[in-house]
Amino acid sequence: MPSKLVLASTSPRRIELLKAIGLDFEIVPSGITEESLEGETPKDHVLRLSEKKVKAITKLHPDAWVIGADTIVVVHSKILGKPKTQDEAKEMLVKLSGKCHQVFTGFTIAKRNGNFLVKDVVESFVSFKIISDKEMDWYVNSEEPYDKAGGYAVQGMGAFFIKEIYGSYTNVIGLPLCEVITALENLGAINFLEEATCIQQ
Repeated sequence: MPSKLVLASTSPRRIELLKAIGLDFEIVPSGITEESLEGETPKDHVLRLSEKKVKAITKLHPDAWVIGADTIVVVHSKILGKPKTQDEAKEMLVKLSGKCHQVFTGFTIAKRNGNFLVKDVVESFVSFKIISDKEMDWYVNSEEPYDKAGGYAVQGMGAFFIKEIYGSYTNVIGLPLCEVITALENLGAINFLEEATCIQQ
């Protein structure tokens, strides 16, 4: 019987990305707290959380391939979380305005029965234009910033802030598809048929 694929996340962006390439998967939230540890590097942070999410789900689905991911925005070595208020969202935009920042996504893929585990970090660089006060006020009055790392969505209204992206675009959205799909293929978790459809093994 084929092993099912589980995404340990309810992120709409990650769900849309995986659905866009035709993968069949279940969505099971990990329920973990995305806390930071003192002295932790951005790469260590996203790797630890992605692995923690996966381990929480492999206990419940030991025969499944489980994907976990965590994405952060970093500017001047400071991690920007997900703003909860307009003031927090605007404060983040001020820090990002006119600057180049980093986006890190750590991902982990594991299957408990068989002890398979792959993890990696993908880093992208995003250059923002100088954002005016009027543009900031308009943006923070929308619903878009409030469940996004760094307080913006590259695939949404926030796209017009972006001058250039260096590296993976899907990484900035929340899941580096090139690296994740390659890892799934290498593990034998998915297989692309000649008619370009995807099945799980």
